[in-house]
Amino acid sequence: MKVLHQVIWLFAVGCLFACTSGKPADKKNLKNSFLTVLSWNIWHAGHTETYGQKACDGCIGILKQSGADVVLMVETYGASDKVADSLGYYHRLLSSNLSVYSRYPIVKTFTFPDSIATFNFGGVEIDVNGKRVRVFDTWIHYLPDMRLTPTDKSEAEILAWDDAGTRDEEMRTILNLLKPFMTEADRIPIIMGGDFNSHSHLDWTEATKDMYNHGGAVVNWTVSRMIADAGFKDSFREVNPDPVANIGTTWLIDADSLATPRRQDRIDYIYYIGKPLQAVQSQCYDHLLEGNFRFAGGEFFYPSDHGFVLTTFEWKEQ
Repeated sequence: MKVLHQVIWLFAVGCLFACTSGKPADKKNLKNSFLTVLSWNIWHAGHTETYGQKACDGCIGILKQSGADVVLMVETYGASDKVADSLGYYHRLLSSNLSVYSRYPIVKTFTFPDSIATFNFGGVEIDVNGKRVRVFDTWIHYLPDMRLTPTDKSEAEILAWDDAGTRDEEMRTILNLLKPFMTEADRIPIIMGGDFNSHSHLDWTEATKDMYNHGGAVVNWTVSRMIADAGFKDSFREVNPDPVANIGTTWLIDADSLATPRRQDRIDYIYYIGKPLQAVQSQCYDHLLEGNFRFAGGEFFYPSDHGFVLTTFEWKEQ
């Protein structure tokens, strides 16, 4: 969540040098009916200063095991080249914070330095065996701290508390920047993922108000509402429409505090827009920091305070 201690990237590089292994991915003759995207805030490059080699191994092991074609990473901090080498993927380092990895060639890079920092937003265009897709990596501000949501207040008061920060302004800027791309989305679809540091109106509903430590609150959260009103689909909630059955935790316990233990927040997302794509599978994977994480037949040290989102899209016939 919090973007601190950037000096850690120096240590992260050393760790990742030691764990780069594996043959490059075969980028030819791949089935291109589906595209799998993973979005993950790896927490200070896997926080290798604290956990060392096992954090490095866990991070890269999970990414490999996921089979993701595209990875949208937050809090990269020096890990970019080594992650890409380990996966055998093309990649683009957008900033110290954000990086994109792709099984398929990256043919364009999009940054908007006059409008928003690359620390917060940027993207690439990928050629998936002749099919183009634009993917954008996102981090918007962590304040006000969503752990401290005043659930005892009215919805209007909660929204006023949330909008006192800059997240709504940042998302308004991002959506304005995406407007030219959105006019082409039925030809070149858009995927936007990352750490949005904010809740979703699709999760804080009447049905869940007394669950997940929501404190009885029903909230039409500003950022998620803006994204939905712009036409983007929340891939996880589209595939898992019932928040009672699956809230989709990506932030179970913050590494620095137990301010709201086990509220099971969802603050990381993969959104998309455009007729060529349809989300067919999506899951959020959360785990306690430092625990052994069993995933897709493997077991890994879990190096982050965030869970990750893994969505598979099907290319629809046009």
